[in-house]
Amino acid sequence: MSEERDDLTGAGDDELFAALGEAVAAQADDQRRRAAARAAFTWRTVDAELAELLHDSALDAGAAVRSVAAAPRTLSFGRRHDQDGVTLELEITDGDLLGEVIGTTQPGATTTVTVQRPGVADVEVAVDQSGFFTVPGIGTGPLRLRVRGAGTGLTTDWVTL
Repeated sequence: MSEERDDLTGAGDDELFAALGEAVAAQADDQRRRAAARAAFTWRTVDAELAELLHDSALDAGAAVRSVAAAPRTLSFGRRHDQDGVTLELEITDGDLLGEVIGTTQPGATTTVTVQRPGVADVEVAVDQSGFFTVPGIGTGPLRLRVRGAGTGLTTDWVTL
């Protein structure tokens, strides 16, 4: 609020409403700045978390002529030059997604996998102590997965099932 408006004693309704409008606008600007700063902060580790597709059985030689029922589709994600990092192994079979998180998860720590799809609410599942998880009824279409837990952070490329 400007210095001229610090003392509103005896001010009329119009002046009070104008001062109130300035205060509300200033607070809204502060909230937008805070939200933008939080959003920017989440990008600080994006390069370290992005995982690339290391293997996709659908891209194997002859996969285009193989029948859908012949074999489950397997995918593997990780950081190609990070030998000590997290790897995510997936198998899609009978409409279910079976997965394993391999790598730097800490024993006893809670790890989750979030399935993200355009236009659909995220689905989050817990990873068991052995690193395994299941997402039933995965369906088809584009998706990506995010692994989160103590010592773990990985986001896959988008793939189409």
